[in-house]
Amino acid sequence: MKTFLIQIGNSKGIRIPKSLIEQYQLTGEIKLIPSNDGLLISSASKPRKGWEELFKNSVSDQKDLDDFTLRAISNKFDNEEWSW
Repeated sequence: MKTFLIQIGNSKGIRIPKSLIEQYQLTGEIKLIPSNDGLLISSASKPRKGWEELFKNSVSDQKDLDDFTLRAISNKFDNEEWSW
């Protein structure tokens, strides 16, 4: 895909097509990362940022976390065939 540099005040800029903005979930602040091969444009925020902390806060202690983890990964074999 090609685009052109455009004049924006005393600077230059590019237009990013809507389809790419939606595909890569670009909103608000973005990061520009220069490299020898070109310029990488990425979202400054991570969609799942903070999920781990929220998960840890959703259980009251380590035992609850261990029990939750075991239930989350159990399968038919674990429930019917395995003896604890």
